[in-house]
Amino acid sequence: MFTIRCTRKLLRYLRAKDVRGNSEVPTTRLGDWYANVLFTRRRRLIICVSELSLLPVFLDARHPSSFTSRLQTAVGTMLGRIGLASDQIACELAEMDQPGIGLTANRSVLGSMNDFIYIARFTLNHDQPEIDLLTLSLKMADTPCSPLKYANPLSATTMLFSLDPNALRSRR
Repeated sequence: MFTIRCTRKLLRYLRAKDVRGNSEVPTTRLGDWYANVLFTRRRRLIICVSELSLLPVFLDARHPSSFTSRLQTAVGTMLGRIGLASDQIACELAEMDQPGIGLTANRSVLGSMNDFIYIARFTLNHDQPEIDLLTLSLKMADTPCSPLKYANPLSATTMLFSLDPNALRSRR
């Protein structure tokens, strides 16, 4: 169980309502996911960022009704590309099976997401306009982040999956 914490702009785009408050503790290793829209000259995207590791995942904004299932698929693909074991990926995806939708609650994650949006917008408008979304996600995940003490989301994600699940619960 986890919550997709959307900005108001994304909630309007998805035509969703804030249905989950801040009281539910996520059971996923990556915690809740934060999401916002990113519209560039050529593309309409949704950026999703893990609350705990700041791992970014980009999705096409078309077909808002399938957003949650596409997020789950994209996270699985991303975790596979960074080299996690298939049983770890399967366990994370099973925990992501029933997401809730809620409003953002962590300003630090929002700040990191805005940094990713800024870099991605430049990449998509000027540097590599035809880049595929998985490659864009991997590129952003290699960016050092201040809340991670300048580690990158790739290494933070790998570290989260190396922790004992009981130790992870005590850190929340």
